[in-house]
Amino acid sequence: MSEETKASNAMIQLVTLRIGGQLFAINLEMVDDVFKPERFTPIPSVRPEIAGILNLRGRIIVAINTDQLLGLPPIEAPIVGRQMVNIKYLNESYGLLADSVGDVVAYCMADIKPNPINLDGNLAIYCQGILRLDGELMAVLMADRLIAKVLDQEAA
Repeated sequence: MSEETKASNAMIQLVTLRIGGQLFAINLEMVDDVFKPERFTPIPSVRPEIAGILNLRGRIIVAINTDQLLGLPPIEAPIVGRQMVNIKYLNESYGLLADSVGDVVAYCMADIKPNPINLDGNLAIYCQGILRLDGELMAVLMADRLIAKVLDQEAA
């Protein structure tokens, strides 16, 4: 079996989540934790993509307004009580805010279809591809790219 065939047959586990009412997934290997923030500190004078910071068991987490970053309509719900996916990136913790976090699902890498040509460009740069889950399209997000974009904008 060729290396390419092995790679396409490799299984990937994904955490499903809803952001702005749309279905997304993130590679489970990127996810450190899933939780509901109990306390939250907004940071004045930052871009709308950064919601603020919070303390989770002694770790400071930068909360990211994922809807804003993806160009989706803003989520009106308060941050406390929403769900957050904690991602470790460059030895720091970042929380991607979501409407809700669902199950872990497993797929073959070969099942991930390329982004459709009509996918919004703002979303396409963060999207590895598309899967179908229960008759609904699910975009597979590259969490590292989302966070890198926030960091690049912070440095600018």
